[in-house]
Amino acid sequence: MIDSIISFNGTSNQWLNIAMLLLALLRVYLEIIKFDFTKLPATQAMFKTKNEAIKFHRTGLYFCLGYIVLSAPFTLFA
Repeated sequence: MIDSIISFNGTSNQWLNIAMLLLALLRVYLEIIKFDFTKLPATQAMFKTKNEAIKFHRTGLYFCLGYIVLSAPFTLFA
C-alpha cells in the first residue's frame, strides 16, 4: 500500500496534473466566451435534443470547476 502512494508523488504526475489543469481552464474559458458546444459534430451525433447536450456539457463544466478547485492549490504549492 505504501509503495502505491509514494509512486503517485513522482514528477511525471505533477506534469500530468498541470496538463489536466490547463485543459480544465481551457474548458472554463470556452464557457466564459459563450462557445456553443451543441454545434460540435460529436455532440450532434451523440444527442437527439439540444437540452440533453446542454445538460451533458454543463455537467462537464462542473467537473472542470471541481478539478480546478481541488487540484490547483496542491499544484501551485508543490
